[in-house]
Amino acid sequence: HVLNLSPSAPLDGDILERVWTGKDVSYSHLRVFGCKAFVHIPKDERSKLEMKSRQCVFFGYGQDEFGYRFYDPVERKLVRSRDVVFMEDQKIKNIDKSKIPAQ
Repeated sequence: HVLNLSPSAPLDGDILERVWTGKDVSYSHLRVFGCKAFVHIPKDERSKLEMKSRQCVFFGYGQDEFGYRFYDPVERKLVRSRDVVFMEDQKIKNIDKSKIPAQ
């Protein structure tokens, strides 16, 4: 994902994205891999009294689609969302283990 955002020797140290678009490159969308994140649960997927977000682990960036990819340890599946609050200073080991089902 960051390949086009890195300096390149054939471009004399310039960045491919900047050469291609002519605009400055933004790194604000980059996140720490494996950090804790709270992913918003849409209204149609929850009841009125259920939590509005779920605790997940940042897994990567969407391939051809919008948003980020996360691993949900409770559901044990990958989810995609762009409505997220990242806790980049907290890693996988800090996830609330009381919400993870026993195996």
